[in-house]
Amino acid sequence: MTLSLDDNDVVILKQGWIYRQKTFFRKWKKSWLVICLGGSLKYYKGKQTPRPQKTFNIKNDCMTIRTGKKCRHLLPPNNVDTEFLIEIILTGERSLKFCAHDQDSFKMWLHALQRAQSDRALPTPRYERRNLRPEEIDEFEERGCWYACFRKNKVETL
Repeated sequence: MTLSLDDNDVVILKQGWIYRQKTFFRKWKKSWLVICLGGSLKYYKGKQTPRPQKTFNIKNDCMTIRTGKKCRHLLPPNNVDTEFLIEIILTGERSLKFCAHDQDSFKMWLHALQRAQSDRALPTPRYERRNLRPEEIDEFEERGCWYACFRKNKVETL
């Protein structure tokens, strides 16, 4: 099975498991969330579920995104830090409440939400990908550099 996608959903910014607070009884439940560049946010019961439970357009309907301790009225799921809370305030007095599992996934979810909300066009890729040798990786990590592989298959510092 594949996820159902519209034309605006061609570029998926982020997808994965996240805690979602249900409307009734305010219980946290794991949901499969998909955020697309066109601004659509969809959550599914599971990764293989063909149709979303709900679909939202955060480009048009999102008023603000609150995170961490700014979500004062939310309690995170057991064994999860308050810093990983995300609340999306929508038009019409609606809101979506999510909680990431850890700091890294929180940052990725937040970045994807902000990107979908702003809906900036993606740049055209100019570089090809290749695997770096371990010594190359160590060298770049020590210098804190970003790197890209150009068509000549040569690593160059940006």
